[in-house]
Amino acid sequence: MSSCCTSSPAKKDTGTQQQMDCPHCGKLAKPVQLITLLHHVVAPLNQQLPCDEYFFCANISCGIVYFSKTGTVFDHTKVRKNTNKGLSDTSITLCYCFDVTQARVLEEIGQTGESASKAFVVEQTKLKNCACDVRNPSGRCCLKDFPK
Repeated sequence: MSSCCTSSPAKKDTGTQQQMDCPHCGKLAKPVQLITLLHHVVAPLNQQLPCDEYFFCANISCGIVYFSKTGTVFDHTKVRKNTNKGLSDTSITLCYCFDVTQARVLEEIGQTGESASKAFVVEQTKLKNCACDVRNPSGRCCLKDFPK
């Protein structure tokens, strides 16, 4: 499994890549590894990815998921699975490795004051059983996305 939550995914693959504004919504987007696109962009597009620096737009209101410095764009229709685009805040996926939604976490917190799902994800991350670099469309660890 990956050690994605203990090192910077962008540095592994792309050196000192900077953030870039999304060409559609203008929000600042973070760099993402090519391996992430290979797993999320639909075939046969994933087999023809230009060698470039890619970015993930996390704005759930924006139709763009990935874009490159040279203008390659992949919208939500060009990716294989849920990227949280167009979903309500409670419907979003927090952890793609273990299929944990924000709704489930909020329900657990409401019932017990804490989230068993979050505790599970934290434990699995410590054991390096996550694969955020390929499962999470952002290519990053999800732990910062959990509600407190």
